[in-house]
Amino acid sequence: MIKDLFTQMIYRIVLCCLSALAVLLTLGVFYEGTGASGFTWEFIKYYTNISNYFVFVVSVIVLADNVKRVKAGERYGHNKKVRTLKFMTTIMIMVTFLVYSILLGNPFSADFWLSLGNMAKHVVVPVLFILDFFLFDEHGTVGVLDPLKSVVIPLIYVGYIMILGAAIEDFEYPYFFLDVNELGYGGVAVWVLILLVVFIAIGYLMWLYDKLTKVNGKWKLVFKRPAKISGEMSEENSAEGDK
Repeated sequence: MIKDLFTQMIYRIVLCCLSALAVLLTLGVFYEGTGASGFTWEFIKYYTNISNYFVFVVSVIVLADNVKRVKAGERYGHNKKVRTLKFMTTIMIMVTFLVYSILLGNPFSADFWLSLGNMAKHVVVPVLFILDFFLFDEHGTVGVLDPLKSVVIPLIYVGYIMILGAAIEDFEYPYFFLDVNELGYGGVAVWVLILLVVFIAIGYLMWLYDKLTKVNGKWKLVFKRPAKISGEMSEENSAEGDK
């Protein structure tokens, strides 16, 4: 973990700028092949766009606090704002990155790498935001239920798309695994279940990573909050000093 707040601030300024670009791109050409261009209501039906909006908002909140702390003279520390939402958003944008890279896009084609929209929304911003978690976030702050909470918003999104599909005649589903016309509700449910299991598993792997804490110079899995750990260590040190 990098504790230097100035380094975190520079990284997050770059992240916010690229995230802002990704958000602007969602309002133009939404997805190659749909024929949708210009500003229409359809920008709100793509999970990619919604997850990028979450990334932008969370990144701005975290950066604003980061800048405030640096200006106040702090030099070392970790993010203290919207930490649960930040973790949930990390899982959200990881879904965007992995689903596009594995199921929807073709990373072996030139178009995958040459499209500014694809790279910004599906690759660059997601990877930078995920790396922010691994590089800068304090260990021991992710709750045991947070990986489960992280799939709530994707599930709401699935319900939202199902409602749109039922309410709008000739609705074009944004992704093949949500296309009720092709798969039926049962087929969609199977795909959703598979994706949920995969991403809950990834969430708990990240939760385990979060529990890796350096104690007396050694990395250990510690299932306690940092305040409790430091408090107990202080008590142990005091006890040793009294002997």
